[in-house]
Amino acid sequence: MAKKSTKKFQKNHLKHTIEQRKVVQAFNKKTAKNKRRKPTAEQEYAGKPDKAKKAVDSAVDQDTRELFTAVDGDQDEGEVGDFTEFLEKEDQDLLNESEEELEDEDILSDVSDDEQGEEEEEEKEKDSSLSRAQVAKWKTALVEENSIKTLNRVAVAFRAAVNVGKDTEKKYKYTITDPEVYNDVVMLTLTQFPVVLDHHVPVLTGDNGRRTISTASKKFQQLVPVLKSLSSSLLALLADLSEPKTTTAVLTACEKLVPYFATFRRFIKSFIKTVVDIWSQSSHEPTRLSAWVVVRSIAESGDAGMLELCMKTSYAGMIKNARQTTVHTMPLINFMKNSAASLYGLNSGVAYQTAFDYIRQLAIHLRNSVVHKTKDSYKAVYNWQYIHSLDFWRRVLSLHAAAESSPLRPLIYPFVQVTLGAMRLIPAPQYFPLRFTLFHTLLGLARDTDVYIPLLPDITEMLTSTAVTKPGKPSTLHPFDFDHNIRANTAYLGTKIYQTGVCDKIVECVLEFYGLYAKHIAFPELVVPCVITLKRYARGRDKPSTKQKQNVRFFKQLLELVDRLELNSKYIQDKRKNVEFGPANTAMVREFMKEIEWESTPLGQYLAVQRQVRDERMRVLRQSLE
Repeated sequence: MAKKSTKKFQKNHLKHTIEQRKVVQAFNKKTAKNKRRKPTAEQEYAGKPDKAKKAVDSAVDQDTRELFTAVDGDQDEGEVGDFTEFLEKEDQDLLNESEEELEDEDILSDVSDDEQGEEEEEEKEKDSSLSRAQVAKWKTALVEENSIKTLNRVAVAFRAAVNVGKDTEKKYKYTITDPEVYNDVVMLTLTQFPVVLDHHVPVLTGDNGRRTISTASKKFQQLVPVLKSLSSSLLALLADLSEPKTTTAVLTACEKLVPYFATFRRFIKSFIKTVVDIWSQSSHEPTRLSAWVVVRSIAESGDAGMLELCMKTSYAGMIKNARQTTVHTMPLINFMKNSAASLYGLNSGVAYQTAFDYIRQLAIHLRNSVVHKTKDSYKAVYNWQYIHSLDFWRRVLSLHAAAESSPLRPLIYPFVQVTLGAMRLIPAPQYFPLRFTLFHTLLGLARDTDVYIPLLPDITEMLTSTAVTKPGKPSTLHPFDFDHNIRANTAYLGTKIYQTGVCDKIVECVLEFYGLYAKHIAFPELVVPCVITLKRYARGRDKPSTKQKQNVRFFKQLLELVDRLELNSKYIQDKRKNVEFGPANTAMVREFMKEIEWESTPLGQYLAVQRQVRDERMRVLRQSLE
């Protein structure tokens, strides 16, 4: 029995091919006479080096063989079918491009059916208005028989449903006018397609959790046209949906179909972008989660190239929607950061190269802002998108570079240098909120990766700023929100309310920084520079002005902080009196006070109370802002 592809070739192309072969044969006869009068090969290449002559001859012969292989007069119809299968296996992208816009008739023509009754039924259905009874009949065939024939018809109906109401000149096989029929077709497609496909081409799960399918099977080749039709229809449907629950249902079905769609590279790029748009823009939390499950499934089911595409597309979606940052949008931005950062644990090689490229891109922006000192050059760095990018890569490194053996760990140093450079770009009080934001970014990296980052100078130098030293003007403004702003408005500059906020943040940063090392064996030596600096400032040893001394509240905070640092220093000194190892024994240094809880240290107890006070203050501030 002839192959399906052979039948299709006979029906659509055989006549044209035979005529073409006759033209080629006539051309060959005509050129054969002319070749007798042409110079010989030796005369043609006289004077050329032998090596060049052989290369040209070989290239001409090879090109000729490849050009006329498909129209050779001795090739039979079976070989044409084999050649089609070869293209399907070896050049999937080529087929995707040529069959990107499938007609409804093309889908049905790929289904082999020898029963005359079914073909007559198909003719009756052509150009007909679809009824609920017919959809119910399809559902029975899919549930009971897993019919591929019916699956193709449902795909055709689904394409018509997706394009209902659109201004298009294209005519579809089925007409859908009843909303209930529309709903039946969509639900039938979403619920039964994954089941029937898994019946004919089962999804295989490898030891690494990756889901794949066998693309070499005849069943899959038979299902390729209907899968392409379904994929394009789902893409169009997702772009048009606005109701969150419906979008969630479609995404749930798409997740089950990911292993089948992963074979269509051209489609998967557009599909990932569409799903990422939903993930980054939807205000409905279940919809965002469903969209991310699909992206994560694609990243896990595909190869390294597809994983890289998911990483880059999700990063671009996150940055695009982080332009406006408020108390309302921050939860969504944090969700995008955390979920996108999880992709970088799937393949360390792809993760390293992608992270390296983007961190280098941030460094180039910073360098340009430093070198090209124009009026607005700093704006390429001092914006929310750049700040969120830094915080995103901090989360990636915190998650996947904590271990000493992690391939991402070498990226910590360049990332820290870029972030410190951004903090110091403009030291003006107007951008103190940005400095505090980046301080917490690096603080989180130091905590998660156990890397010491010298952050204290960037905080203590703010003590000499006019925002702290000059007396603030009275103001009726709300307390400044440092968590959701990177730049202070002109109205806040020089006011008492802004000065109080800056002083509180300075104390908070110093406390949080030393809180990381409250149990460290080197804590007494670590706090010496800070204690000396704060005492000099608070007690006036640097000869502060009379106006500066008016900020009594801030001085009391600093002196209390010094007392807590010294108390914790004495606590560590008492604990390390009886140790029997030296600083060179890093293994024992890490084990020092490991069994003691962080909150039980004097500094830890104080910091825990201050965090509670700060959280309550922020809660009240957010309520006032809302």
